Amino acid sequence: MAALEVYPGCTGIARFLQETAERLAELPAELLDRPAPRGPDEMLAAEQAHRRTGALVADLLIARDIAKAHQEEAWVQEVVATARAGQGAQAGVGKVKSVGRRRVVLRLPGGLRVAVRTPYLRPTRKGLVGRPRRSGKRRQTGVGTYPALEALGIKERVTPLTRSEIARQVVLCSSYAEAQEQLKRQGLAVDVSTLVRVAVSTGARALALRDLALEQARQVPLPEHSPIAGQRIRVSVDGGRARTRRTHRGRGVRVGTNGRRPFTLEWKEPRIVTVDVLDDEGESDRRWRPIYEVSLGNADEVFALLTGLLRMLGANQAAQVVFVSDGAEWIWKRVEQLFEHVEVPRERVRLILDYYHATEHVADALAACRNLGHKQRAALLEELSRLLTKPEGARQVAERLRKLARGRRGRRVNKEIAYIEGHLEHMDYAKLREQKVPIGSGIVESAVRRVLNLRFKSASMNWRPDHLLPLLYLRALLKSGRWEDLIHASLAGRHWLEPEGPEAIAAPVLMAEAA
Repeated sequence: MAALEVYPGCTGIARFLQETAERLAELPAELLDRPAPRGPDEMLAAEQAHRRTGALVADLLIARDIAKAHQEEAWVQEVVATARAGQGAQAGVGKVKSVGRRRVVLRLPGGLRVAVRTPYLRPTRKGLVGRPRRSGKRRQTGVGTYPALEALGIKERVTPLTRSEIARQVVLCSSYAEAQEQLKRQGLAVDVSTLVRVAVSTGARALALRDLALEQARQVPLPEHSPIAGQRIRVSVDGGRARTRRTHRGRGVRVGTNGRRPFTLEWKEPRIVTVDVLDDEGESDRRWRPIYEVSLGNADEVFALLTGLLRMLGANQAAQVVFVSDGAEWIWKRVEQLFEHVEVPRERVRLILDYYHATEHVADALAACRNLGHKQRAALLEELSRLLTKPEGARQVAERLRKLARGRRGRRVNKEIAYIEGHLEHMDYAKLREQKVPIGSGIVESAVRRVLNLRFKSASMNWRPDHLLPLLYLRALLKSGRWEDLIHASLAGRHWLEPEGPEAIAAPVLMAEAA
């Protein structure tokens, strides 16, 4: 379908606005003149036609808004001047110059494409050596900008709502093809390469803003006010797995008989961090949205992220910080230092080994006892699991297991005993239950499943290394109910936690809204 053309110049834009107004005025008559449906098939066809008409009306109004913005010459000159002042320093080439107006075809959320002539700036070659780049060989300093479009939040030739819908469907659906189909049902026909490009760039920009904000949070003083002041919060960390694919390119690399380039698959371990507010019963408070964060970095990078996040939240003002996790060594060797950096008083911190992981280690110890029958082993596991929840239960379980550490399997049993004894101070489950403190890390286990496994770990699925983290981050924000926060913050050039302050971080959400 040909793009709707916005005529150049002030006179041309005025003509376009007049034609659009006439086109909009004709639509109600066309709708009202439709014959009444006589059956279910005709009713379905009428509904589909009305939906398409509604999308067309919305797109025509959006096109009018874009044209009217370009009709305001003073505003256009202002944004161009602002861009010229900052673009050169940003590109590292000193100055940029205007090369007039270029025709750009934009995608609107209802599927309509509109062509508009808009100011274009590109870096000058003054001070550069060598030959100019060939057409199509863009580098960082060779890409220009469209300041009027960017001032409206339009980048990569898509409007903000179009970007939001594309990125959302990419991380919500189970495949690119499914996302393409869902968008097509909305009237937005987009090829897969455009889907991926828009979604990845959206996530990459959000990640850059996040990293900058958390780095600043680690450097600046703690906030004076916090929305979680006086609340109990739970912090959990866990990891999952996703497979990446690196395609071999360059000299000497031959395409296979199937027409594809050779590639190497590698497993990565994305780490997920969750922060939620607890109610009086020690359950996740449904009035507060949880926070999900993701990282592909090593253990130190994960805890640096968590440090910045908790400092930005003002976790030092929480009534209690409950840290629940499995027994991974990379977590527990860093957790004490974490709360020193966040400046949470030690008496307000509870470090807890996830109860269900503890029972798994008991099960592993019993599995090593070959002299126990299946029914006997199952009954003993149930008994010891209940014993863990009694006063001094973990110590008693270790003593019971020590009596079973005999023969060739004794080394395996002793290994699990050493694990339990190393976490005795983190396994006072009876006291924790009495104080209404959670003993499980189910929220982060659920986050790993919902954010990672259900979208990024299907059979035979693999990802480009530079695509995995941006898409993971988008899905984490989507699943924690913060999609609109992300979009508005990215348009404003900030992380979604700022600058409106922590009040917007975990603001209470009514259960009806959350549903």
